[in-house]
Amino acid sequence: MAGAKKESKTARASVRAGAGGAGGGRVFGDMKRFTPLGGGFCYFANSDGKSLHLKVDSEELFTVLSAIEGADRAKVDAEVTELAAKYGEKVPAWKALAEKLTAGELAEAAA
Repeated sequence: MAGAKKESKTARASVRAGAGGAGGGRVFGDMKRFTPLGGGFCYFANSDGKSLHLKVDSEELFTVLSAIEGADRAKVDAEVTELAAKYGEKVPAWKALAEKLTAGELAEAAA
């Protein structure tokens, strides 16, 4: 294998994330869907394989997360709760998002 280049982690992750795109399948499994960034921003791996760059306390992120249902929703909620516990002191937006998602679930259950 003369001249073969080592594939970067980012390239491998992109290939894994895009692998299910053509067939319509999802590849997330145990993969984390959030990548927290500085300044209250994050990347969110959407189910269509695209990464969205959003502010944690934005209405757009809340809308995207609210549209997720079933087992995916439980995984996303657990991940947001984990991030709120880990980064909540430095970035209060994570705690606010976790509370907002919980309040949204309670409102849906009451309706």
